[in-house]
Amino acid sequence: MSGNQDPVIILVEPQMGENIGMCARAMLNCGLTRLRLVNPRDGWPQEVARATAADADLVIDGAEVFSSLDEAIADCQRVFATTARDRSQAVPVVTAEGAAVEMKSAAARKGNVAVLFGPEASGLDGESIARADTLVRFPTNPEFSSLNLAQAVLLLGWEWRRIFVEEMEIATQGPATREELEGFLKRLNDILDERGFFLTEAMKPHSIQSLRTVFTKASATPQEVKLLHGVLTALDRDDR
Repeated sequence: MSGNQDPVIILVEPQMGENIGMCARAMLNCGLTRLRLVNPRDGWPQEVARATAADADLVIDGAEVFSSLDEAIADCQRVFATTARDRSQAVPVVTAEGAAVEMKSAAARKGNVAVLFGPEASGLDGESIARADTLVRFPTNPEFSSLNLAQAVLLLGWEWRRIFVEEMEIATQGPATREELEGFLKRLNDILDERGFFLTEAMKPHSIQSLRTVFTKASATPQEVKLLHGVLTALDRDDR
């Protein structure tokens, strides 16, 4: 995936170089490289950050520093803000998985996407939250919801990476075998027959052939055939 499609990870007023380094490590674990820092407390660069990054030098060396959050997000079309707190703003709230899906969609439209993470001690303040169009919540234990900064970055990055890997796997798969396709078509035909789709026995062979042509032309992958089986399972269950 090209670098300009990756979400930008923005650490707002990070307090410890060690945490910046661990965030860089978590980012590179997930294939993310675009790191921006807003007013790091101890300045930049920091050797302690490089040390804790565990060879994620690509992220550390490319980190950009900004004096304000507005400058850091000036070139971004979508801005997500991570928070564990209840907020009163009328802003959509999604999980990390939902955020990754939305970020992928925005990146596909060549939009620049940013994800904001707040200071270690307090998280993002209301003014920073107001810059976001979507909030991201991590469904952790409500009785112990606190995450450290690198953990939060890793959770978000992992969901992004998971979508990327799944798309790569689908892209490298060949078409389903005829046996896989015929198995799906037989199941589809049986369900349609049971539900009275075929109006007459005389027309049934023609309809079955037409369905076979539709799905053969689609050149579905094995993963897509599994998805179609899942659709049949859901429809067959919900309709009973």
